Amino acid sequence: MKAYLDITLLPNDDIGHHFLWGKVFQQVHLALVENKNTDGSSSVGVAFPEFNAEKHRLGRKLRLFAPNSSDLEKLSIARWLDRLADYVHITSVRETPQRVEQYACFSRLRTKYSRERLARRAMKRHGLTYEQALQERKNFQPQWTDAPFIQLKSLGNDHSFRLFIGMEEKGSSGEYSTGFNTYGLSKGTALPKF
Repeated sequence: MKAYLDITLLPNDDIGHHFLWGKVFQQVHLALVENKNTDGSSSVGVAFPEFNAEKHRLGRKLRLFAPNSSDLEKLSIARWLDRLADYVHITSVRETPQRVEQYACFSRLRTKYSRERLARRAMKRHGLTYEQALQERKNFQPQWTDAPFIQLKSLGNDHSFRLFIGMEEKGSSGEYSTGFNTYGLSKGTALPKF
């Protein structure tokens, strides 16, 4: 990833930090959907430089990475965040530092907290009845997480959900590939951490 830009959420008494994260990240997601590759992936990845798992915080900064500066310029994130201009600061596109010693992978964490929800999903995927699907999950133990999250709203079905985000530090190898989902999160792709 040779280019990046930072989006900083500005402190504000009018709008709460978590509410602002939801609005900003929703717009970033829409920009990535609009600019996705033909296979449905995005070449732009997101990082959270102030991520703190112990304190369950994302921080106030979102960093967008791309293989080259033209990808970030084409994204024109300032246009997507125009109505939030009083609440965010967007830097210009910059070159990623040549010497980066650490890398991190930011990915979506999914929790399994509802036996009923898993049963409904099994009904759709495996053609089971609701009772059969519940019976198969009779020993189900909920999995919870206290990872940082962003509260979003699905534009498809208008449901609110929590997008839990996890970070895994990678070594100093610098080995990473491109390909992210339309939230800019990866399933193993490492981004420079600085």
